Amino acid sequence: MAIFSQLHHPDFSLWQSAVEQTVANIEGSADELRGDATHAMIEATNTVASNLKIGVSPAHEAQAGAANGNEGWAKYCSSIWWEIAKAQVEGNRQAEQNWRDQLGQFTTCDVRYAQAAEQYVAFQAKKERIPYKVWHDLSDFIVDWKVPAQARIAIVGDWGTGQADARALLQAIARKNPDLVIHLGDIYYAGTEFEMENYFLNIWKSTFDLTKIRTVTLAGNHDMYSGGVPYYQLIRSLGQPASYFCLRNDDWQFVALDTGLHDDDALAAKPTYLEDTEVTWLNDKIATAGARRTVLLSHHQLFTAIEDIGGQSVNVRLQGQVGPILPKVDAWFWGHEHNQVIYKRWEGVLARCLGHGAYPVGLDEIPAKPKFDVPMENIFLTRGDAFHSHGYAMMELDGPAARVSYYQDSDPENQPMFVESFGAAAAGR
Repeated sequence: MAIFSQLHHPDFSLWQSAVEQTVANIEGSADELRGDATHAMIEATNTVASNLKIGVSPAHEAQAGAANGNEGWAKYCSSIWWEIAKAQVEGNRQAEQNWRDQLGQFTTCDVRYAQAAEQYVAFQAKKERIPYKVWHDLSDFIVDWKVPAQARIAIVGDWGTGQADARALLQAIARKNPDLVIHLGDIYYAGTEFEMENYFLNIWKSTFDLTKIRTVTLAGNHDMYSGGVPYYQLIRSLGQPASYFCLRNDDWQFVALDTGLHDDDALAAKPTYLEDTEVTWLNDKIATAGARRTVLLSHHQLFTAIEDIGGQSVNVRLQGQVGPILPKVDAWFWGHEHNQVIYKRWEGVLARCLGHGAYPVGLDEIPAKPKFDVPMENIFLTRGDAFHSHGYAMMELDGPAARVSYYQDSDPENQPMFVESFGAAAAGR
């Protein structure tokens, strides 16, 4: 599998998108870029991303490369050209010239990095204020498609890699004939128009008949890194009214929240939050639920056992916004962490992390021991030769009863690794 590395850094994610789109434009296809084949420019850029995660800056990498002569430069070309591109965006001609001078007269850098820099500058020039929609009436954004009383609902998170594993997982979901597929967000690297089309919509259309199977996709942080416009174009094509919305039938409501809007984290782990107007809208959905049971959906987590949220296990700001309604919520599904975690009831809610849709997670990337003492079921993803398994959940509604089965792609028997009941089914146990 090709190297694939993302990080919570809007500008560098855009650089990754610029490099990859440049290669695709030159070679005429996006299909192979995230397959088994590797491309030196893309591989080098992903290596820089991996190093950024551990605090090694591109400028430091470039200086280290200079000490190793032309071979060192070749390894760090992506770092240098990103510095040049940033200087161009800032209009800092002196900094740009300084970096160009450091390239030297003799360099092994691919000349196409210059085109990638142009693409990056174009991406930055296109960025506008995220076109987030604010409701005018509290009844806004209730989707005008009624969830069937007997429905099969697939839930998958962090799926938008465009890799073979993502395609295979979507096909596995399709074989279960869902009525609705909910994607919990993140189309990598930066949610550009090219990525929305090639790494989400085209694959989705080739797998599902969208006139028969409803699709919604939440706002992840990566979906906003290019400015959000391509994401909003995508959801408009799917018939989704906004980045937060409500799906209902007589017995259930699925309330999706937009936690991606305020996650502009550049490696600082700054907790995200909801717009105050959205909190008002959410409270109304709970107040007007009637006899319906409620499932919350979001990209980001309220709490975590594995990672951290601003150095803590809980997003305190988000907790303050949603805490009062959690006693009326049956379950909350989120993504963001590239893992599956079945939490026991904690902080007033049953939560399930489903961020393991397609992003490749190495065997050493999920710690053996949780960072925080958050109670969870003893259910863990299978470890393959190099990566953890991917997976999804299938929620089957039967009037007021619901059953949720959790599948992983490494099981040849296609048996769920965990099954639970909600609603009337849970009450009758």
